[in-house]
Amino acid sequence: MTVRKETRVFNTITREPYSLMSRLVLAGVVICLMIGQMAAAAPKYRIYPLRNGICKIAGNHAYYQGDSNETYDFALYIWLILGGDKPILVDAGLSDVNEMNRGAAHVLREPITQNKNESGTAQLRKFGLTPDDIGHVFITHLHFDHVDDLLNYRNAKVYIGKKEWEMATTAAPTWGHGKIMHEFSNTPSCRKRLVLVEDQEILPGIESFWVGGHTPGSMAYRVNTAHGKAVLTGDTISLLGNFERNIPLGIFSDREECMAAIKKIRERADIVLPSHDPGTLDRWPPAPKNAIKYTIRAIKVGQCEVRDYITFQDTDSEQTSTYYLYIWVIEGGPKPIVVDTGPKNPEEFSKSTAKYIPGGVVQLPEERTIRALKRHGIDPADVSHVIITHLHPDHYDYFDAFPNARFVVNRLEYKETTGQTGGGRNRLAADVRKALDKRPDALQLADEEEVVPGVRVFPLGCHSSGSQGILVRTQMGPVVIAGDVVYKYENIEKDRPGRSPNERVCREAMASIRSLTDIVLPAHDPLTLKRWPGGIIGAGTAP
Repeated sequence: MTVRKETRVFNTITREPYSLMSRLVLAGVVICLMIGQMAAAAPKYRIYPLRNGICKIAGNHAYYQGDSNETYDFALYIWLILGGDKPILVDAGLSDVNEMNRGAAHVLREPITQNKNESGTAQLRKFGLTPDDIGHVFITHLHFDHVDDLLNYRNAKVYIGKKEWEMATTAAPTWGHGKIMHEFSNTPSCRKRLVLVEDQEILPGIESFWVGGHTPGSMAYRVNTAHGKAVLTGDTISLLGNFERNIPLGIFSDREECMAAIKKIRERADIVLPSHDPGTLDRWPPAPKNAIKYTIRAIKVGQCEVRDYITFQDTDSEQTSTYYLYIWVIEGGPKPIVVDTGPKNPEEFSKSTAKYIPGGVVQLPEERTIRALKRHGIDPADVSHVIITHLHPDHYDYFDAFPNARFVVNRLEYKETTGQTGGGRNRLAADVRKALDKRPDALQLADEEEVVPGVRVFPLGCHSSGSQGILVRTQMGPVVIAGDVVYKYENIEKDRPGRSPNERVCREAMASIRSLTDIVLPAHDPLTLKRWPGGIIGAGTAP
């Protein structure tokens, strides 16, 4: 540091000039504070591996000098990163499977298969996103399965390793990236979005660094997460075994670079996310050893039309939109868990809500709760817990259908409904009262607690004083079943709370949900069955 004699930095209290040592100390403190503020400002991102297809390759391609008689599963991924200013993808994935299978036939033991729910567009739909919402795409390298769908993300800045780009532009266009190179070299709307990167911080909390090996310009990306620094490795480490066994992929441009890359990643990563390992969906996000990762099944048990002034606090419109009534089944543990039961007496519910649900609830015979569950292979007698989001008739009054289940209700919700607070009457459904009279030990009043490992209830309020959410650990990460705190995706994604006596409480409840997860299940949105084909939520692979 150069300190010029004419520079006079004053102590603002005494108005005396600081000594040189004081100035150096002050500068050090300021720098430390700035660094601390920068570190504190770095977001903790959430990373979602979205499977884009599956194939098999020979052992000598999976590992250097591997056994060609062995076969390994290879998963194709795009990686969604949330938590910054805009959604991010690492790699753009594959759209033309037939072209990929033709071009990579010499590598593939079995061709790539990709079902319609594994496309990038379909995977993003689960998060309420479209390709146009993606703000940044980080490319690990310019091979077809990593860039084929890149032109679909027309609003995103595209980050490519400088060396990878230079190597690609000085060589003849290849099957692997010719289309992409042409567009990003010649089309102004693409050219202006191209960012060439080296070893640098490209966004707060996200760094790129060169690894080479698989291709001369392959890049890896280090991302700050709540679990530590996660490195998305690109194909230089395709399987976790490449990293753990210190044996590079069998497909490389420079073996020594592969070895150096493994060492470099080992030094920089708390978590390693290989580009093609099918086991990633079991290992990420991290969970306690032997922890269960559940799936959630959405089962429709009726529908109705609801006036918009109920759906949204900010309108008086009497227009209507379609609501689906759902029960949710948490599967993957020793026994199924049901969230909400659907209405036992939809006709009575329809009469009491006729003003804002014109036409009432329409429920087909096969949508009655017991039949709907059995249609999905679930015996109500096998259900261990019935968790109720709130005690309104369309959500809870079929409890007697579950003869062996515990009935998990928020404590405040139960007391208010049964008249234990404020001296009101007991409004608990008669059939539920009878069921609890027979099995009083079945009632489990909850505040905030883990019902079973990986399934937690927490208070939200808003729609009713004791409305509760359910946080479920799944293969894709945490998922919240929101109950009527969130009627539809638009409530939480557009920050438009539903009708409530206290809008502030509803906004706080939605903020609480958003702080826990990116995957929220509204109580009544028909879109759930479109976003999650087959009604299966939280599975790493698409049905």
